[in-house]
Amino acid sequence: MIQDAEIHKVYIYPNPLKGEVYIDLCNLSSMMSYEILNRQGQIIQENKNLIIRNTISLKTLPSGLYTVKVKSKNTVMIKKFLKL
Repeated sequence: MIQDAEIHKVYIYPNPLKGEVYIDLCNLSSMMSYEILNRQGQIIQENKNLIIRNTISLKTLPSGLYTVKVKSKNTVMIKKFLKL
């Protein structure tokens, strides 16, 4: 199980972005996943098995504000980012 303090060791960058977003995990002690949601709250991309370094291509998405949720078994971290 990942502790609450450990999920804060997740880095999501760059913000704003043009084509790719990176999710880096400093401590991978349990299964973690992500979801990317549009402004309407619809899941537009997800991965149920994160690794230490994740590159996510968003080149085909229109410009706008998106939300990324990084989830462990008991914790969720939510960040917003802007695609140019």
